[in-house]
Amino acid sequence: MVEIGGIKIDVPLALAPMAGVTDLAFRTICREQGAGLTCTEMVSAKALCFQDKKSIPLLQLGEGEHPAAAQIFGSDPACMEQAAGLAAEISGAQIIDINMGCPVPKVAQSGDGSGLMRTPELAARVLEA
Repeated sequence: MVEIGGIKIDVPLALAPMAGVTDLAFRTICREQGAGLTCTEMVSAKALCFQDKKSIPLLQLGEGEHPAAAQIFGSDPACMEQAAGLAAEISGAQIIDINMGCPVPKVAQSGDGSGLMRTPELAARVLEA
């Protein structure tokens, strides 16, 4: 068994978030095949803060999809704080994952994803928020 922040994961097999791949149908198949933890696709914190209707379905979990994580990305601490709350509320996920690894230019060049790692002080403020 694995534990993340007090959340027990019985099967130590996790599905990593993948943009354009880890939709509800794919996550359901992975659960059926034994994944102990699934994660939504990454969702923009700004989109959540601005109540973008296209972002909501990305966060919806399937019946019995627990434990689960919802992944958000962004670099504005206040927006990330608000988005984390919204993502938890919308999805019901027990874990909120902050993306700091996406190298896609449109994400990283704006200081989000892996771009957030260029400013460790800002990354720390995002995590604290």
